[in-house]
Amino acid sequence: MSKYSLFLCDNCDFQYEHVDRVFYFNEDLTEINEEALMIMTSRAKTASLISGFILVWYCPHCKEFVTEYDLTDNKSDLSINEVEQLIRKVSKHENIIFFLEIVGEDGIHQGPYNAYRKCGKCGNVVDSIWNFDKCPACNKGKLHLVDKFIFD
Repeated sequence: MSKYSLFLCDNCDFQYEHVDRVFYFNEDLTEINEEALMIMTSRAKTASLISGFILVWYCPHCKEFVTEYDLTDNKSDLSINEVEQLIRKVSKHENIIFFLEIVGEDGIHQGPYNAYRKCGKCGNVVDSIWNFDKCPACNKGKLHLVDKFIFD
């Protein structure tokens, strides 16, 4: 199941739509799929050699969204650095950061890879859009949650 949330600014036309998303690669690792977390996408994610979750953050310094690839499965022969380069190559997003949460076969947690969630462009700490006191676009209004639901 996936959660949808819509935030609107009470002063300008800024809006932000949040959907719980996953990513997974196709069989030959040439294409990355990014979809809402649902039963069918969860199955495709599990079957993929490289997969994980997508989180979206906001950088108040760059004034742009930052996409985090939270890598949870790497069943390929690629190293973590090679997976990162592959994601950068095929992703449609420009400002990307990575987080690693992989549990090895021995049950030992092997992360985090990047625990501080810093902007890929400026290096400043990023945060969830709903944690800001003021709208990131106009810096005057407040963001309000105007709609949310769960779908599958």
